[in-house]
Amino acid sequence: MKRKLKLQTAFGCQSNLKVVINDIFAVWWDSKFDYQADAEIIFKHLKKIRQDCLQNLGMEDPPNPSAGFYYNVYIHHGEQDSFPPEWGNGQGTDKYQLPFLTLPVGVHTSESNLYHEGFHIFQYKANSTGFAYKGDSQWYVEASAQWYMCQNQPQEINAFVEAGAMGANPHLSLWHSFSNQAEGDPIDWLYQVRQYGMHTYLYYLTNVAKVSPDLITNGFYLGTDLSPQEYHYRQIGADRLRKYFADWAAHNTGGLDYLTPEQIARAELEVKNVADPNNLHPYVRSYDNPKQVKGWIYPSEAFKPRGWAVIRVQNCGSGTYRFKLKGDLVGSEGAVSHFEGRIVVISETQKLYAKINMVDAISGQGVVRVTNNFSELFLVVASVPEHFSGTQTYGYQVKIEIDSLTYE
Repeated sequence: MKRKLKLQTAFGCQSNLKVVINDIFAVWWDSKFDYQADAEIIFKHLKKIRQDCLQNLGMEDPPNPSAGFYYNVYIHHGEQDSFPPEWGNGQGTDKYQLPFLTLPVGVHTSESNLYHEGFHIFQYKANSTGFAYKGDSQWYVEASAQWYMCQNQPQEINAFVEAGAMGANPHLSLWHSFSNQAEGDPIDWLYQVRQYGMHTYLYYLTNVAKVSPDLITNGFYLGTDLSPQEYHYRQIGADRLRKYFADWAAHNTGGLDYLTPEQIARAELEVKNVADPNNLHPYVRSYDNPKQVKGWIYPSEAFKPRGWAVIRVQNCGSGTYRFKLKGDLVGSEGAVSHFEGRIVVISETQKLYAKINMVDAISGQGVVRVTNNFSELFLVVASVPEHFSGTQTYGYQVKIEIDSLTYE
């Protein structure tokens, strides 16, 4: 027999609040307002999310139903209602040690917001210590919720609004988040939003590389102490995941071309509107023309990659471009290095992607033939060691040689 759930709130009392129930959810609001119709929208989406998470994604209910209570959702009207004025948009834990969701008016019926925050509901009881919302695994809780949103709204123009932060500072570690930055990292939108924008990586894995979507979610409930990044490495396989990460980095460099043109334009606009231009570091080196490229190229200490690095050459003439990559044997804290390389060549109408053929874990070579139709060339150096924590950097050097350079 299905257990009958009870109402319980830690915020106010039922005499001055309105509440409606459906499934395992109770939606509350201050009685001076009327959100009956909006509550039905919330129920519709949360019930759909619950069914998907439990039946298809290997996740579990929050602890509320097993404790005998509804999961509370509060529609919050800022300082105009009786709820705590500091409430924002997200999930918390009340004095009864049960989770609840607060939805500010304005985004409380947003489908995108409900997919993201609704997914968090079913992460709450995760038993994998490696997936905890802290340190080097914190990024994954937010990135996977964003991934779930964009899986359900893949054509939504705002589904990837944070994507521009990926290429703005590619040297940052994959797991960079709120609380694990390196000493000296700025605390601004470009750096703080990165863990949300990492849903682009998860989207690339499932929608381009065709990794099973189950892999994104089932790790929360496997009781593993592996971090999400190491879990993926073990499950997908080292060679495949290194390839996918380097390919993703290359396509970010190529203008996020795995997204729709409208989504790309929206992501670029967000960077323009809210990013601090002083914190935009997309390239370790940028050359106005190929004749400026001479000798071995080294990254500065500040931009040795924790993730990947990009060298740009503009105004490319026709010629054969040859690349050599030599990485340091170990990172700045002694972890064994491993690199992958990609070449990206762009014209107004075409993009060319090529690989650096790695001889071993730290050295490789590549070659591309460039015509005058192409205006920009990029060398992408991706750091993909078997090391999954911290802010360690990995040094390297590259050489770009051009044969028979001509301009028409």
